[in-house]
Amino acid sequence: MRTLAALSAAALVALSPAPAHAEPVPVDPGAGNGVGAGFLYLEVDRETGPTERSALSCPHGHGHDRGEESCIQLTGVGGEIGLLEAADGMCTKEHAPVTLKGFGIWEGEVVYYEGDFGNHCEGMLATGGALFDIAGS
Repeated sequence: MRTLAALSAAALVALSPAPAHAEPVPVDPGAGNGVGAGFLYLEVDRETGPTERSALSCPHGHGHDRGEESCIQLTGVGGEIGLLEAADGMCTKEHAPVTLKGFGIWEGEVVYYEGDFGNHCEGMLATGGALFDIAGS
């Protein structure tokens, strides 16, 4: 009988909750690297030709060939595509109008951008150079 009581007591100790002084486990969804979190749907709508589409998931840049760079740029402007600093570069004067669109959720807020440009290169450079570089994504 003593053996049964000792085993029962040992089982209760083993099944009891962790001590009150246990450290809480920090919750970090992966955004601890200083890059903002969000999900954007991107579109390059050409006046003539196919519409290109891509998705971007930050902070890691999943779904986009230049995703990490795009996430870093977006973090600097709080996800507001229209505030991205233009990238340096040169474009041809080719007349091939495009509409660039980006919409989704950034840090819990809805974001939307739409801009018309003379060609894809001009639009891409005007929006930081990476975000709308989605050909083949």
